[in-house]
Amino acid sequence: MEYLADILEKETGVYTHYLDLAIKKKQALIENNVDILEAITDEEKSLSTKVLALESARVEYLREQGYPSNINLNDLLPKLPKEHRDDVRSKSENLKEILTKCKKFSDSNMTLLKQSSNYINHMIKIFSSNLNGGQPATYGKGTQKFKTGKIADMQG
Repeated sequence: MEYLADILEKETGVYTHYLDLAIKKKQALIENNVDILEAITDEEKSLSTKVLALESARVEYLREQGYPSNINLNDLLPKLPKEHRDDVRSKSENLKEILTKCKKFSDSNMTLLKQSSNYINHMIKIFSSNLNGGQPATYGKGTQKFKTGKIADMQG
């Protein structure tokens, strides 16, 4: 069961790294820094691969030990030998705690992304409306009626 505790500890480490990235991502979203967002996304992909490998190792190990592959840790703990129970419990609680924090930041970042997207869409509507004489542009749904010199007038 030490192997299971090791896997849980490694998963906690990966998710701790995810949390660090989520904090950086939030700042990059606020600053609208696309380069940093791209780098963070690449790093998150790498971490996702590590998580999948660790989860696969955990499932395989539990199966080899005679447990169902989809067993919940809360259901597993009472079945473990007493000498390993506290260690696995501690590692699983650490993992749950970091996952809760990751979810909080993920939800916050998703809200920021939605707000940014809404703002961009709003600005596109305003810009296309100004270019089209006060009417929203149809973007291929009909003929465009742009007033001559409108863009030059807007620029000064």
